[in-house]
Amino acid sequence: MTQTQKKTKALYKLMEHFLSQKEISAYDEYILDEFACNPKTLERYLKEIEELYSHIVTIKKGHKKVWKLVSVSDVFEEFLKNSDDLADLFLMAQEFDPSVFKELERGTLAKIAKDDEVFLFKNYIMEDLQTAESKAIFKNLKQAIARHEYRDIVYVYNNEILHKNLKCIKLLFINNNWYLVVVDEQKHLHFRRLSFIKEVHYSKKNSFHKHEVKVYLEFLSSVQTAMTLYGVTPKKATIKALPCVAKYFKKGMKKILPSQKFIKLCDDGSILFSLAYTQELEVLPLIQKWLPDLVIVEPQELKEAYAKKLEEAFKNHLN
Repeated sequence: MTQTQKKTKALYKLMEHFLSQKEISAYDEYILDEFACNPKTLERYLKEIEELYSHIVTIKKGHKKVWKLVSVSDVFEEFLKNSDDLADLFLMAQEFDPSVFKELERGTLAKIAKDDEVFLFKNYIMEDLQTAESKAIFKNLKQAIARHEYRDIVYVYNNEILHKNLKCIKLLFINNNWYLVVVDEQKHLHFRRLSFIKEVHYSKKNSFHKHEVKVYLEFLSSVQTAMTLYGVTPKKATIKALPCVAKYFKKGMKKILPSQKFIKLCDDGSILFSLAYTQELEVLPLIQKWLPDLVIVEPQELKEAYAKKLEEAFKNHLN
């Protein structure tokens, strides 16, 4: 048996093991004995499977790491074990792809998934990744990020543009959409909507060091929408929630945006809260969504920008 044949057989065998034990270490004595290999070789096999199969992930356990087959049921089960808020569970469920229900039928949430008289799921986390082309693009970008590689991307928004030598640093799911986060040759950070990416190609440049993008990755931890700008000092807006919607913004309620901070309950029953923003588009969609029950108190420039948008909308509706 050639080395290639031996490796292929080992990979298939490993997939079989994942189906039965879900979690595998490079130091699994039974598998090491079966494959007649050392931990280093087994770890190499496991890494290759992780690259090929998106549901297999690496998990650190002490000083070692294991590879685990993560199913949708695992995610729900973990959530149920660690959260008392079932409302959150269903908010999460509505953002999964349709296959979640097929898998749940085999698990403890079967009745919930089947009970279409009570629950209706409309949004799916994988809705932008249904075609073979989009899945191939997603896989290519995932590999680029894992290996710290450059990519050339054909992006179609209003016009078709070729972006060259982009450092691919993260696949981000935010605001119910997938985005590719990239750094260009001028060291500018960009969010590129995945559904607008037409093609992905290998760049002339090969790979970069992770420390080169560390500052951008740290910034992503504070991003609240796809409109959050990198390198811009946030401004503060004070917003008033009128009494009819004040209960949704009271202290202790779930935040709509991460920067949201309760200020006070007013005598008329309204609530004041603040938001941080790097550009108007980061917070205006939220205020528009609650029209006319959220009122901008300050700053004046944000009030004027919002008023201008309302005037334009009014004119468009009259035409």
